[in-house]
Parts: sequence; C-alpha cells; structure tokens
Amino acid sequence: MVVKVIRCPSCGEVIELTDMYEGMEIHCDLCGLVMIVRNNELLVLDTNEVYSIESLVYEEEKEEFEGEEFEEEEYYDYDYED
Repeated sequence: MVVKVIRCPSCGEVIELTDMYEGMEIHCDLCGLVMIVRNNELLVLDTNEVYSIESLVYEEEKEEFEGEEFEEEEYYDYDYED
C-alpha cells in the first residue's frame, strides 16, 4: 500500500512511500539523495535543506484537450474541368 508519492527534490524521480513516520530515512534510487522525515518536512542530509512534504507530492499529469488533437483542415471541393 502506497502512503504518499513524492518527487525527489534533486532529480525529480518519483518515489513511492509505503510508510512514513518521524525519523524515517528516504533514499532516491536514481541520484542517491537521502532525506529524513522531520516535523512533516523532509530534511536533505547532504545540504541540510528542508522541504515541505506537501510541496513534493507527485500528482499525475493529466492531458487536457480542449478540442481535436489536430486542427481540422477545411475541405474544398473543386470542380475541375478538362
């Protein structure tokens, strides 16, 4: 069961968290960044930067089409005379 899905603040890799508790270490498999959960924030061990967990929550991008994917070309019926 996935508790939260976040993006790594360093490389943007999607990280699925199956559990989250105070003091938990989170590792990014892509860039190796290590973060610790502290007071509903993530502390990056390398740089001591602090990120709000909510600011890193990953939301799947939805494609929005207002109309047709391609613009319709007007069809002209020309009468060709030989």
